[in-house]
Amino acid sequence: MIHRDGDWLAAKVGDELVMMSAAKGNYIGLSSVGARIWELIETPQTVESLCDRLVAEYEVDPATCRAEVDAFLAMLGQHNAIRIKDAT
Repeated sequence: MIHRDGDWLAAKVGDELVMMSAAKGNYIGLSSVGARIWELIETPQTVESLCDRLVAEYEVDPATCRAEVDAFLAMLGQHNAIRIKDAT
């Protein structure tokens, strides 16, 4: 399960999302797709359900979507913006 983590503040700037962690002083800029992922994980969910939703919303094949989502989640994890826990 993917969960948002920390005290991130977010603001839309055009199609992008700018995020800041006041506690850590980190800034992240997200593209429109990254912003959509951030929006979707407001409710904790599995990577599979997230990818299913993105494949339905965007013109992307499942394998490419999964690879891109995994890389994006890894980046968010490096910034301590999310935590991923087993669904069990």
